[in-house]
Amino acid sequence: MRGLIGIVCLVVLCLGSVAARAQDSGGVGLSQSQTLKVVSILKEGFETCSKVAPAYKVDCFQQSYRAGAKVLSHNAGYWEAEVALTRVSRNLYQFVRANTDTSVGRLREGGFRMKAVTQEAMPQARKVFRQNVARAETLLRDVSPSEAKYFAPIADVIGQFGDIN
Repeated sequence: MRGLIGIVCLVVLCLGSVAARAQDSGGVGLSQSQTLKVVSILKEGFETCSKVAPAYKVDCFQQSYRAGAKVLSHNAGYWEAEVALTRVSRNLYQFVRANTDTSVGRLREGGFRMKAVTQEAMPQARKVFRQNVARAETLLRDVSPSEAKYFAPIADVIGQFGDIN
């Protein structure tokens, strides 16, 4: 029985060591480089979105959130962050799809090809946008202390661009 306990303890220690090495390794797991990469992509996208006409902003932000989620999609350490970003993207996508202004063409800016939403839908667009961004920011801040170090910069950039005015 003692031999079995010793083996279990050894396995636990080894797994803990592997998990610790995954932190900040740039591979699978939480890392400053991964966090900085997603923050950079989001910030660049959000800055592009802030420059376009209001009717195009919802789709622009939707694509920015999708790009950020994609960066995290192959890293299990960022599962919660990926889910938060994906939810915003999907909800905004559904809103744009349901409220596309077909009387105007698409806009190309900063690598995005955006659809406009109708002027009538803009008040609802602002509400949907604010709710989804607030929810994502809350999810990214309501994490363990070890995750907070890596998720807080993502939440910060999301909070900086929390409205589509």
